[in-house]
Amino acid sequence: MKRTTGVLIICVVLIVLGGLYYFNKEETVTPESKASVEKAATDIVFEGGAIVERKGGQKLWELSADAINVDPTSQKVLFDNLRGTLYQSGGGELRITARTASFDNNTRELSMDGDIKAVSTDGAEFTAVKAQWVGKEDKIYASGGITLSRGDTVITGNQLESDSKLVKVKILGNAHVSKKEE
Repeated sequence: MKRTTGVLIICVVLIVLGGLYYFNKEETVTPESKASVEKAATDIVFEGGAIVERKGGQKLWELSADAINVDPTSQKVLFDNLRGTLYQSGGGELRITARTASFDNNTRELSMDGDIKAVSTDGAEFTAVKAQWVGKEDKIYASGGITLSRGDTVITGNQLESDSKLVKVKILGNAHVSKKEE
């Protein structure tokens, strides 16, 4: 019986010492963790604010959000609750909102996600789940339950391809045209 008690005491002491070692040891940061900490530290975050592109004194577009995160390495800009305006040469505008968005400064493309709504000054309006504005082409591509309305006409479909004025528009996949009910 003394032998069993001695073995039991040794086991309890080993468990206690192992627990103390486990909870008091210093953890080293792996190189991967260091890189992610350094990357996170280099992001620039703006609470509110706007980014504007001008050419010859004219505003081309303006993007604002509740929070704007900038990664100087990749030159990508992330937006929370995006509010944007694309200015047109004839004085018109297209106002866009989205839950989240990212702008790639190298390709000049704005990718948007969640509750996207765009309204042009001539009354055209579309909603989508995902959308992308390609600045070099001045085109908008959207997908996911598209609804486009102008006047009393409503067009629904799976995808949208359009110029940024919403004048030349293609609705693809299960396109359906109807009149608004009043």
